[in-house]
Amino acid sequence: MAVYTINPNNAGTIAIALTGITPLVEYGCQITNVVLEPTQNLTTTPGTYCGAPYDTPGLSSWAMVISFLQDWGNTVSLSEFVFTNDGALCDFDFTSSNPATVPSMSGSCYVTATAFGGDPGAAWQVTTQRWPLPEPPTLTDAVVLAATATKSKKSETVDA
Repeated sequence: MAVYTINPNNAGTIAIALTGITPLVEYGCQITNVVLEPTQNLTTTPGTYCGAPYDTPGLSSWAMVISFLQDWGNTVSLSEFVFTNDGALCDFDFTSSNPATVPSMSGSCYVTATAFGGDPGAAWQVTTQRWPLPEPPTLTDAVVLAATATKSKKSETVDA
């Protein structure tokens, strides 16, 4: 029987730059949450006198959903980067702190300007920005868990 470990990953790096600019700039220290999120796309075929309407799934749309602490005035500022490049296509890399066992995702997204300001006496935050991806992200670095599961299935077949 295969043994699975839940991904305890709670660290990683988020790097972003205008498309074609290298190296990407790492912004992980002020990011409070980031998720690459698919949205299901359905096409509804209308009902007829012979049958009910039905939905057919298509390829999902993707977005980077990101929240971060505002960092206006820093030498390398994510707040100022998205303000200056509002609507621009950017490349990104979302890498776990353990890329040997946890996959990473990379791709492109359209960044949008964010809020300026917040509550007095508290760190100013940007919450729940949705930056759309024109294409699905690319999954890199094979997950060791998948390889372990494949090996377990082979050994179960041999041992049986």
